[in-house]
Amino acid sequence: MLEVFITGIKPDSGVTFITGGLAATMQSLGYSTAVYLPAQTGAQLKDGYIQAPDLLFAKFMDKNIMTFCSYLYKNERLSLKVFEEEKLFMDRNIIFQDYMSVAQKYECLLVNGHSNMETPIEKNFNEEELIYAMNIPLILVASLANTTLEEILDYLNVIQSRALQLRGIIINECPFRSLDYDVREIQKIIEKRTGVSVLGIIPKLSSLHGMKPEDWIEYILGCTDIEAIFNIKIAKLSS
Repeated sequence: MLEVFITGIKPDSGVTFITGGLAATMQSLGYSTAVYLPAQTGAQLKDGYIQAPDLLFAKFMDKNIMTFCSYLYKNERLSLKVFEEEKLFMDRNIIFQDYMSVAQKYECLLVNGHSNMETPIEKNFNEEELIYAMNIPLILVASLANTTLEEILDYLNVIQSRALQLRGIIINECPFRSLDYDVREIQKIIEKRTGVSVLGIIPKLSSLHGMKPEDWIEYILGCTDIEAIFNIKIAKLSS
């Protein structure tokens, strides 16, 4: 069973796009793949049904990807106040049950986290504690469009002390050049100063609109180490 929990180090890191791209890539490589969201935010009512935008994106990437979600919220950010307002409270036991049910059925499972690990699941129980309880490898995503390199370094040095299976980080929206650092040295800087593996560097794209699934898969294959992300040797990539 190949499984990872993907979450951002702050909101708007691009977790949904990275998760969808990785899922579609693994599906294209022949693995039965599923995406599971403990909680979807920004849920939308359409044609009498509440839709999960993150899961719709995964389906857009590949209709064969199976998608699951335990809780749907209209608000864009989760908080204890939002639970009260929407009269919907998460139960960690339900999340564990749903997660285990999905994990048993597919060769590859990506758990799509929220905006960061401080997101509450229950009172006094957050996403970081959920990841620890699941005992699942963690992939962090950071966007250089809204996070400085120093912020990433500081965050990783702190998170290293936590009892998590941190497999590495994917840097998203990396500029082609910067006055503050040599973008060609980003991987070396992060790994040397934190000891955390950089599993991919996705360039800042002019626009995601109009990109086809095969384009995004090509970026994933070209810009990430997908074998390191899932800790497996993939025969198709060696042939």
